[in-house]
Amino acid sequence: MKPNNDPNNNIVVYYDEVNQWLFVSCANQPKLKTVKRGFNQCLALVAQHHCSRLILDGYAVRYTADLLEVSDWLANKWLPAAQRHGLRYIAQLMPSEVDQEFFAKPSVPLTIRVESFHSLVGAVKWLYAQK
Repeated sequence: MKPNNDPNNNIVVYYDEVNQWLFVSCANQPKLKTVKRGFNQCLALVAQHHCSRLILDGYAVRYTADLLEVSDWLANKWLPAAQRHGLRYIAQLMPSEVDQEFFAKPSVPLTIRVESFHSLVGAVKWLYAQK
């Protein structure tokens, strides 16, 4: 499937038909409006493909205090919606020098699992095990 790009290429979203998972790549300092647009595309693809797994590539994100609003929205609005749509596993890629998670701690209990990785190989191995 052709990736869905935002105009500034801060977020790329596509469904990987071979592996049957979503791939989301975030770069720079995505603004909340851009994140909402990109991650709402994810929800549509999760529903369309009955997809339960996602790789979130956050290697190129600039982790600053400005990301806190995005992180909070993802954790408390998007994650619960994604879970309702059937998403169960998220492999989050981030640089090893970053200790901030892309998702804040959700304010409500969720069964969706978010695991952090510093390599694509580790993320892929974990997602394959989550079938």
